Amino acid sequence: MYLAIDTSSDFAGLSVIESGQILAEISWRCGSNHTVELLPHMDSLLKQSSIGIQELKGIIIAIGPGSFNGLRVGLGTAKGLAFSL
Repeated sequence: MYLAIDTSSDFAGLSVIESGQILAEISWRCGSNHTVELLPHMDSLLKQSSIGIQELKGIIIAIGPGSFNGLRVGLGTAKGLAFSL
């Protein structure tokens, strides 16, 4: 099971993928609030789909092109999760 993160634009998105199938997905207009909104939405997505973060095998991240700050938030979050898991 993989977590996909896209913070490259004003619209952010998260999805949980297994065997090439999207199990759960959320997207929202966040403007410049990636830092504040990303983790609460991720927590909500995982809870709604009854998936524990420990079940993830990897993290997929969109790397642009896009907003530097948005990409920085997505990459930093992915790196932090990867190190902690």
